[in-house]
Amino acid sequence: MNKTSNFVIKTTLLAVVFVIGVSPTVYAQRGNAVAGRWVWKAPARRNQPQTQFTLVIKRAGDKVSGTYSVDQFINGEWQGEDGNQTPFAGRLNRGRLEIEFDPDATVPGYQENVTYKPPTDDRKPSLAVLTLQGRTLNWRLLTGRIQGVPGKITLKREARPGR
Repeated sequence: MNKTSNFVIKTTLLAVVFVIGVSPTVYAQRGNAVAGRWVWKAPARRNQPQTQFTLVIKRAGDKVSGTYSVDQFINGEWQGEDGNQTPFAGRLNRGRLEIEFDPDATVPGYQENVTYKPPTDDRKPSLAVLTLQGRTLNWRLLTGRIQGVPGKITLKREARPGR
């Protein structure tokens, strides 16, 4: 073999190793992009309730967990006492999140380390699919209902303080 052939073979092997090594990293980074705090707000109307849906997502491998909360605001002032949160669990599957939750399993907002438990009284869990699209997260409810929240919404990442 001449030096040119040797160089081409080594370069090709290096490129293959790079692609194989980087692909899981790119997938993991995209999956990590969904972790965080996401918010959707209904249009605000003077002296009328405005619904805010907040989704907090944690990720470990292909599994996700977290909570969502539904709050009401009037003229920018929160109308709740102690808040609420509903836990969910799911997995990252081919670039989208598939989650399940029990909308009747709402717990106080101050409660920590809340985890999802499927319904045990013959009810089926509610299901939603979330897809990351640029800087937004699209929510599509497949089964179930969340009071005051449409079945299809687009959430925006909540900016961290100081940004």
